[in-house]
Amino acid sequence: MKLPTFVRSLRAILSLSLPLFILAGCGIGPRTGVPIAGCPDGPAELVTLSESGEIEHVEGQFLELVNRQDQKLVIVDFWATWCGPCRRLSPSLDKIKKTWGDKVEVVKVDVDQAPQISRYMGASGIPDVRIFRKGTQVADFVGVMPYADIESLLKSLE
Repeated sequence: MKLPTFVRSLRAILSLSLPLFILAGCGIGPRTGVPIAGCPDGPAELVTLSESGEIEHVEGQFLELVNRQDQKLVIVDFWATWCGPCRRLSPSLDKIKKTWGDKVEVVKVDVDQAPQISRYMGASGIPDVRIFRKGTQVADFVGVMPYADIESLLKSLE
């Protein structure tokens, strides 16, 4: 029995796209509880506060910024310059840095500048935020989350 044309077309599309979907890292998802050891390194930005209390961005290397051995929480924001939701989330993360100060680090990874890190971490939709302690992911969220919800999440991790 011959399948209808649309079924054959759908079958062909799925057979081609499924391996690409898996190779792109989609479906890997957040890796809470997994250490960052083994992740490729690349460029990242550390969000800091100037002496006047203004937000500044300092260039650094991803592993050096995230793979800390102290108890400080490290928020990693996978984002892109062209991403509207990423731009909406950014002020909340800046406010977290201003409010929490030295208790937390905020690291931004541009997925276009460091695709190898994004792929390894399974960041398939942005903004994708991961929270680390001692080099191990302890929480995550995808999309724009209100400041109050981010703060509640951080308080639950203290």
